[in-house]
Amino acid sequence: MSSEETITFNVLYAKHKKIAISKKEMSRETGLSISTLDRLRRAGQGCGYLQVGQGDISYPLLELAKYYTQTIQTL
Repeated sequence: MSSEETITFNVLYAKHKKIAISKKEMSRETGLSISTLDRLRRAGQGCGYLQVGQGDISYPLLELAKYYTQTIQTL
């Protein structure tokens, strides 16, 4: 994990106090609607995720930190 990813993860963890967030929390965190998150996930784009149980989706903060740092670097 790069230093930027570590810093981003630490900020996200301090904010959420857990290592993975729900779709609703992800929507609030990124400013993207839940339907946009679903569309990106189906297209194989966006942030990495975990499917829990019968279809519940969780977004690990480590994956979100990687996504943020990669997106910021490419803009």
